[in-house]
Amino acid sequence: MARGVPQPPDRPRHLGPRLLRRAPAPWFDWFLVQTNKLGQGGFLSGLALGIAAIIGYFKQTVRPVVMFFGAYILTALVLVLKLAFPRIYPHWPRPEPGPYADAAQALLYYPDRSELGDLGDTAVGAYPSGHVVNTLIWYGLLVMLTGAVLKTWQRRLLLTAPVAIVFFSTTYLGFHWLTDSIAGLFMGLALIRVMQRVHWTTVPLPLWLEPERRYRRP
Repeated sequence: MARGVPQPPDRPRHLGPRLLRRAPAPWFDWFLVQTNKLGQGGFLSGLALGIAAIIGYFKQTVRPVVMFFGAYILTALVLVLKLAFPRIYPHWPRPEPGPYADAAQALLYYPDRSELGDLGDTAVGAYPSGHVVNTLIWYGLLVMLTGAVLKTWQRRLLLTAPVAIVFFSTTYLGFHWLTDSIAGLFMGLALIRVMQRVHWTTVPLPLWLEPERRYRRP
């Protein structure tokens, strides 16, 4: 075990006080790990790209795909913050069950990672929670792409349920500190608001992306 990273006898939770005095059933942790996958960027971005491509094909326009790349670029801002604030994960998911960060390592900026040994490079990147940002950005984009065929309650469910589930699971499991998830929530809300403010149907595009404009009447 790396020096300076103590391993407690009982698995801690990072929501503040322990939510449960008794250790939860193994199936409950397994269930939360599965629900946490609702915020996996790779799957969500692939799904969004596929839907955008299908819509673009049938409507004969590249604009839905442009929307996708706009969202993709915005999610890259998460990496910028992770590099600017190298915060240690409370419970490193690899190796499992992994060591735990102590109180001193919970600081937002922890520049000295020499004491963490070989795990130093993989121990940081907690702030903000990328999973929480992903749920807001990608489910928000899915609603923007398919909202016309969804009912109001369906749109609201897609916009609220995944982020609430991922917020709880990623914090409860110790993958992120509570403040990581809160920061991810506010960042995701800001980024999806930027997406909604852009007029994607009329935003100017280069002619090579819309060559059919050559044949439109002025």
